[in-house]
Amino acid sequence: MGFRFETEEVVEGAARLLVPKLDGAEGEPLDHVRSRAAVFYNPAMRLNRDTAVLVLAAQGEALGRPPEACEPMCGSGVRGIRLVLEAGAGGVILGDLNPSAVRLAEENAGRNHVSDRVRVRVMDANILMNLHSSPMNRLDYVDLDPYGSPAQFLDSAVRCTRSGGVVALTATDMAPLCGVNPAACLRKYGGRPLRASYTHEVALRLVMGSLARAAAVHELGAKPLFGYYADHYIRSYMRLEQGAKLSDAALAETGYILHCPRCLRRVPVKGPYLKTPRTCEACGGGMVVGGPMWLGETVDVGFLDRMLVKSCSLRVAWEPRLEDLLNTIRGEAGLPPTFYSLDELCSRLGMPSLPLDLTLERLRGAGFRASRTHFDEHGLRTDAEVGDLENLLKA
Repeated sequence: MGFRFETEEVVEGAARLLVPKLDGAEGEPLDHVRSRAAVFYNPAMRLNRDTAVLVLAAQGEALGRPPEACEPMCGSGVRGIRLVLEAGAGGVILGDLNPSAVRLAEENAGRNHVSDRVRVRVMDANILMNLHSSPMNRLDYVDLDPYGSPAQFLDSAVRCTRSGGVVALTATDMAPLCGVNPAACLRKYGGRPLRASYTHEVALRLVMGSLARAAAVHELGAKPLFGYYADHYIRSYMRLEQGAKLSDAALAETGYILHCPRCLRRVPVKGPYLKTPRTCEACGGGMVVGGPMWLGETVDVGFLDRMLVKSCSLRVAWEPRLEDLLNTIRGEAGLPPTFYSLDELCSRLGMPSLPLDLTLERLRGAGFRASRTHFDEHGLRTDAEVGDLENLLKA
């Protein structure tokens, strides 16, 4: 099949694909070159697609049958094709408004001999998902990977996901989510961000909270299965279950974080109304508020363990960071929201930064729980209060 743009073949996972050949001016940022391509394909998002394969493989095992999936903004079709080849999807519905993308995705499906299980349509993402919103047409897995915010697609994604299904979200609009543009964050996600060392964790929790509220409108409870931050984007996987009580329980896991810029104390407060005093009980400083956002667990340990098993059993050359990401998040499970930057704490105390492993060892020896965090290579998550942590560092 001829295209009006130059192509090249790439291999990702078990798929062999044609993608647009990039030809930028000398010194031009690669992101600019990719954004001008006739069809979008970003090899830097390989980790994102690897996690999607593992989540859908684990989801299919839980269902006991091949899952049905949808990616309404498919680009070259790489994700949907990999979901069939590697995760065992029974069928994948792909869509894109770009006719060139649809033609390329169809060509790639044929090259990988999955045309019988991959359907591609030229269609707006919301329209495509709404066509599958009736009870008998809903899907097991819906993957939103837009350029920017997924906010405008949340309602459609929820409506076309059957009970027990999974909604996957990517958010790349980190400026609003990290507090550079708080007004935009409030408009899109219904919550205020926090400018703090753990701002990327707040971003993930804001996205999860937004989906939980969108699901609750339809009396669906949302539960995180897996979520992470990497390469300037947020990725979240949440399972939806039908039931008013389940949606109420999910909303009960949302709330606010009060943060003291003076002493770094932080207080998570669950519930729709914030009645806690905004003066820090430790230092008397004024506390800033972020939220509402998701305050519960951001990972289901049992589901993550199935992902880890799948990562070993599937014969795929994964992105090199994948195993460390999964294991680090596994270690964070069960610890309170937010983490501490070790460099920030040591700087406040006027001392050189200590080795992270040594600090974790001291915390555990003092009777606290502690782990690394994938959000920051110099960050630690612990149930110790900031005062206890600083006393331990000074000792």
